[in-house]
Amino acid sequence: PIDSVPFYTVILLFNLLLSASSSLSAPSAPMSSLKTLYLIRHAESYENKLIHSFKTLVGALPSEPGAARPPIMPLFGLLNIPYLVDCPLSEDGVRQCERLNKWTASYETGKDGSTKALVDSLDPCLVVHSPLQRARQTCHAATGLLKPSTRPNTFMPEGVAPSSPGVRVEESPLMIEKTPMEWVPGFGGGLDSRIESFRTWVEEQPEERVVVVGHSQWFKRCLGMTFKFDNCDVWKVEIKEGVWGQATRLYQGNVEDA
Repeated sequence: PIDSVPFYTVILLFNLLLSASSSLSAPSAPMSSLKTLYLIRHAESYENKLIHSFKTLVGALPSEPGAARPPIMPLFGLLNIPYLVDCPLSEDGVRQCERLNKWTASYETGKDGSTKALVDSLDPCLVVHSPLQRARQTCHAATGLLKPSTRPNTFMPEGVAPSSPGVRVEESPLMIEKTPMEWVPGFGGGLDSRIESFRTWVEEQPEERVVVVGHSQWFKRCLGMTFKFDNCDVWKVEIKEGVWGQATRLYQGNVEDA
């Protein structure tokens, strides 16, 4: 049973599987010198909700010298690390996706009042998402598209299209979020390697417009930012002749009336 396997053994196996599968198909058309990326962080997951609750609990503990503080280490025993690595969206995350869907569905408005969805207004474009459940759920909300997966118990609603005319969809293991082992000092090279490989790959793709659905620590590291995207945020960045520009936010996902 998995609960009898040492924690770091589970993480090591996870990283080995990741490195073995980190590849994507190469394009046949020449790459574009100017690309526009639309970066979407996944909606709130159960992991996000649990971490927020844990921080709230710790912050409520008395901080005065000599004050009695209840033990908090036993709380770590409640964490199911393998589940949290690839958990689904929370109830709030589902609601964030509903609002995101409304925004992307009317992304472009014509002079006659007609609207176009995000991927339709970018046609032709490439949609690429992380294989983790929370990113797949968010990609479905934002684009209505998903790449079929061979991984067990993976989010794939019945009838969802794996592509549409003018839109190519890819699932990239290079976009997997920072793993528990990569938080350990000296073991963070895997994340940097995935990001560098993805940056090279996406620059080589023929599509000039790319929708990327992924994770906060991944985006933060990729863009060299000092802060994380909020859940369901949409940011835009341009790549010109291999130089990544400054990201600008198009949509704030954690606002109720967004």
